[in-house]
Amino acid sequence: MAITCHGAEQSLEHSKWLNLPIEKLVAMADKDFADGGSKDTALMCYTIIANRYEASMPQRQKVHCKNASMRMWSIYFYDFYDYPKCFDCLTQALDIASDAGIDDANIYLGFGCMYQTISEECNNYELGTAALDYYRQALTVGIKTNDVEHTDMASTDVLAMAHNQGGLSQIEGIWQQYLNQPTQGGASVLRRYNEMLYQAFSNVERNRLDDAIAVYDKQLQLIDTTQYTRLIYFTHIEKAKAYAMRGDYRNAIAAVKLAEKIAVDLEMKDCKLEVYGLLSRYFKELGDRDTQDHYYNRYSMLKDTLTNYQQLASVNEMEFRHELKNMEQELTEIKMHRRVMLIASLVSLAFLAVLLMLLYFLYKRNKQLTQSNQLLYQKNVEMLRAEEEERRMRRQLQDKEAPAVDETASHETASHEADTDEPADACVKYKSSHLSDEDKQQLLSRILEVMEGNDEIFSPDFSLERLAMLSDSRYKYVSQVINEHYGQNFNNFLNSFRIKEACKRMGDIEHYGNYTIEAISESVGFKSRSTFVTSFKRITGLTPSQYQRLAREEARQ
Repeated sequence: MAITCHGAEQSLEHSKWLNLPIEKLVAMADKDFADGGSKDTALMCYTIIANRYEASMPQRQKVHCKNASMRMWSIYFYDFYDYPKCFDCLTQALDIASDAGIDDANIYLGFGCMYQTISEECNNYELGTAALDYYRQALTVGIKTNDVEHTDMASTDVLAMAHNQGGLSQIEGIWQQYLNQPTQGGASVLRRYNEMLYQAFSNVERNRLDDAIAVYDKQLQLIDTTQYTRLIYFTHIEKAKAYAMRGDYRNAIAAVKLAEKIAVDLEMKDCKLEVYGLLSRYFKELGDRDTQDHYYNRYSMLKDTLTNYQQLASVNEMEFRHELKNMEQELTEIKMHRRVMLIASLVSLAFLAVLLMLLYFLYKRNKQLTQSNQLLYQKNVEMLRAEEEERRMRRQLQDKEAPAVDETASHETASHEADTDEPADACVKYKSSHLSDEDKQQLLSRILEVMEGNDEIFSPDFSLERLAMLSDSRYKYVSQVINEHYGQNFNNFLNSFRIKEACKRMGDIEHYGNYTIEAISESVGFKSRSTFVTSFKRITGLTPSQYQRLAREEARQ
């Protein structure tokens, strides 16, 4: 997040801050941070404080520098969603704490929170495991330093991540250490909340969902609605998930709605993103497509405003950036001639490592994409073969049965229908149709005979009226049968046959191996390349060029 200073007067004011004592800067920044003032002002002050760190400064000022880095992390994380900057601030805080001999559980909580958020947005299991490891470190340091507040917070996060990453059994050791910690004047609210949370998650993992929901209700009665807002939100979400596991999606939605109110009231964008995703999923389970689409659109719009995947750089890239920053600082502190070779080597090795990782990632992704395309291609080939076999068997059956068609009755029906006006109301489009089920089946058979046996369908001018003429029927009845049987309009119905024929021709290397995509498209009746590509992708899942390349590769084998 770049700090923007408007005007010479403000720039002059900022330049004066550089000479202020650390204690004065801390007071200014903490006031704006706590009172919801200017985040730019707070961030500027904290940046000056953190960058003043020196190993020779008094311990009290070292603590101020470490805390300033943590406050910078909080602003970048909750207000600006700038995760690379978050990583830099947390690393700076950890470096200061390590150099000053300070054990701070809150730093590891920050790392865990950042990794958890990235893992959820990227759906990355490995980053979720990294988040759990940092939460364990936070809990260990909190227990070691008797930091009750951060110990309780870390315990909540450890339970939640362990539950999501494979189960509570993997944290039994650290959990027992937490429970064995003495309490002063009785267990804190968070301590009792965590004990209930462990019980609730245990019930979920044993599929005792009703018991888990009952525990969540007790948690909601325990915690204060003003002090523990995020815990209330979290509890509603976990309660909703338990309802969903039970198949009770209406109660699941009701619980998510309570969480949504908290997220909206407090403008918690990360929580709103989770809420909209869950609501879209649960309304889908209820079959409410309109409401599902509504929440999915809200989810997509909100996600676009947050950090996209490119901003969520890999941890190795963040670490590489941090190493470069350290090297730049070393260049200003020591003599150039003693460090040039070492720095060049480190930069080269780091760059090579990142390059190799990037190449491996691209190779792996390309391999997965290739395998996926091959599977789609084989699926389409098998589908075409199955349809061809079905068509052959249907023709054999028709040849054997050769039923006599009552032409008189057929023409009488057509004549009677020809005198019937079409309904004016589109909502009752087919209610007045005189086609019986038998009529529809016979007409469908005639339509398929035309579509499967007449190359005229590959003419660019082939129309619904022409299909009706070849099927010996009226175009509105042909449209009715196509719509009722296939759930498609005529254009999509026609394009599906043309695309299947295009697939066959692409697979016929002997006769069509030298055809371009445009030539194939035109040969099956498409006037527009874009329409052909769109229809091809919709029906096969592949682009024409991908399908043609795979067909040629298969022919060479």
